[in-house]
Amino acid sequence: MTEKQRKKRKTAFTVLKFLTTFLVIAFLINRLGWDTIVETLSSARPSWLILALGIFFLSIWLGVIQWRILLSNRGIPLPFSRTFKLYFIGMFFNNFMVGGIVGDIVKVSSIRSRDGKGMAGFAATFLDRFAGLWALCGFAMAGSIVLLRKGALDGTGVTSAVVALFATFMLFAGIMLFLTLKPLQDIFFRITATAPFLKRLPVEQIVSEILIDARDFRLLFNVCTLSLCIQFSRIIVYALTAGSIGLVTMGNIHYFFIFVPVIAMLMTIPLPFGTREAFGGTLFALAGFQLEAAFIMGFLASLVGIAASTLGGVFFITDKLHSPER
Repeated sequence: MTEKQRKKRKTAFTVLKFLTTFLVIAFLINRLGWDTIVETLSSARPSWLILALGIFFLSIWLGVIQWRILLSNRGIPLPFSRTFKLYFIGMFFNNFMVGGIVGDIVKVSSIRSRDGKGMAGFAATFLDRFAGLWALCGFAMAGSIVLLRKGALDGTGVTSAVVALFATFMLFAGIMLFLTLKPLQDIFFRITATAPFLKRLPVEQIVSEILIDARDFRLLFNVCTLSLCIQFSRIIVYALTAGSIGLVTMGNIHYFFIFVPVIAMLMTIPLPFGTREAFGGTLFALAGFQLEAAFIMGFLASLVGIAASTLGGVFFITDKLHSPER
C-alpha cells in the first residue's frame, strides 16, 4: 500500500468515525427529545458534578503514581513532573480520540523517542492498563455477587453482561498467573522456540518485558492497592454524575460496579464518540433506570472525564511548542 493510499484510507476512516458519532447523537436526540434532554441537564446539581470532577482528577493523580512505579520497575526512572505531563497527555488523547489506547501509544512513543526505551515503556504501560482492567473486573464481580444474592438475574441483557464479566475475570486471572509464575512462562517459551513463524516476530522480547517477579511483593502490593483506589474512584465519578440527575439510590448503586467496568473495557476498542455512551445507557435502562436519564448520564460522565483531562491538551501543545523538532 502506497503512502497516498494510506492517507486516503485514514481520511475515509476518520470521516466514517465522525459520521457515526453524528448519527448516534442525532438518533438519541430524536429518540429522547430535545426538550427532555434540556430539562434533564438543567436539573443536574452542579455540586455533584464538581465533586465528580475533583475525584476524577484525583484518580488521574493516583494513576500517575502507579505508572511511575511501573516505569521505575522497568528501568525508566522518569521525573515526577514529566510522568505527570505524559500521563495527562495520554488521558487527553484517550478522551478526545476514538479508542482508549491512543493515549497509551502517545506515551510509549514519547518514551521511545526521548529515552530510547520503547519496549520497556510499552511493558510498563501495558501492566498499568492490565492492572486497571483487572481491578474493574474485581469490582464487577462484587456487584454481580450482590445481584446473585438478590436473585436479580432473570435472563435479560444484564445476565449476559454478568456472564461476560465472569469470563473476562477468569481470562485476566489466567494472564496474571502467566505473568508471575515461571513454570507457565517456561512452557510458553518452549512453544515459541519451536514455532518457526513466531521466531520472525519479537514475541519473546515483548513477553519477557512484561513479566513480573512474583517475589516482588512490594511492587504487587503497591500496584494492586493503587489500581483498586483508581478504579473505585472512576466508578464513584460515574455514580456522582448519575446522582446529579437523581438516578442513584442504595438499591441500585451495585449496578454501577457492574456496568462501569463494561463501559471502561469498551474504551479499548476504537469506537466513535457516542456509541460507548449509548451502549452504557442501554445497559442501565435494562436494569430499570429511566431510559432518557440513563443515556444522558453516560454523556455527562464522558464530559466530566474530558474536562478533567483537558490539562493534558495544554501540556501537549506547550511541549510541542517548546520542542518543534519532535
